[in-house]
Amino acid sequence: MTFKNLFPVFLLAATMLAGTACNRFVVENVDYSHSIESVLTPDENGTVEDIRHGITFNVQPFEKQEFGDDDSASVEEIRLIRNASGFYYITAQQFKHVYVMKPGQGELKLKNKIKVSEEGLAAPAFNMRDGQVLLIKTDTNQSFTLNEKGIKENTKKVEETKS
Repeated sequence: MTFKNLFPVFLLAATMLAGTACNRFVVENVDYSHSIESVLTPDENGTVEDIRHGITFNVQPFEKQEFGDDDSASVEEIRLIRNASGFYYITAQQFKHVYVMKPGQGELKLKNKIKVSEEGLAAPAFNMRDGQVLLIKTDTNQSFTLNEKGIKENTKKVEETKS
């Protein structure tokens, strides 16, 4: 075989090697977490947008999960935080659950639905402490450490800060 005959084979092999090298380029130890929660107000269609973190979604599926077909029930604010693994934690006042959502291609897919209240949350808030997502019931000063599998630790009282 001559070089002329081998050139297309060489070119194909070089292209395949370059393509393989690009597919193996990985940046590891990425932390997706948001250090503080986002408090978002739905528009008239139920859509919330967090410009700071670049996410937009509709809250109506969450309302349907929490309130069923009760058209009069709706949320005024949705609370959202993201952990280091990239899962979104979503709740609102009067919700009985925290929804752990996995981002996908143009979707949020339910990973876990964590029951945190029998009667509905009166004043929830999220916080991030030592890389852990905390749900704080501000009316009772209780906090729950959450992960994508559920409540990680027993209920704790949040230390009151002196002003």
